[in-house]
Amino acid sequence: MTATQIVLLPLSQWTENHLTAIFQATTASALETALDAFLSKDAVITVNGCTISRTEFTNLLRGEKFDETHASVSFAGAVEAPADPQNPVLAGSVGVFLTAIVDEAIIIRDVPVQEQTTASINVVIEQDASLDRRRVTVLNE
Repeated sequence: MTATQIVLLPLSQWTENHLTAIFQATTASALETALDAFLSKDAVITVNGCTISRTEFTNLLRGEKFDETHASVSFAGAVEAPADPQNPVLAGSVGVFLTAIVDEAIIIRDVPVQEQTTASINVVIEQDASLDRRRVTVLNE
């Protein structure tokens, strides 16, 4: 019998995957699941220079995702700095620049209304006690 090893994604890819899941969540429960997989329960979150709680951040995202039917996310670049060069996938800092185009259920002349978000997001990823032990402890948008 052979053992199967779990291969952890590089921190930048892990961050991009989780941010994509957050933008593509179309229900409150999918958004909550995506946030739980990404953010530490005690994450320090800063949006536009203001520190907000995780609950406030969740509510902010829910408000932005009003009536969403689909989202596409593209990343123009990513930078990562592992906390430990010997174990670069476990913890560190990541900065990404993204553009998300969100289709809403509102249709005007047979075309859905689209919202575009462009953001620079910086995160600090640390270990926690979950299966994939990585979680964001600091998020700055």
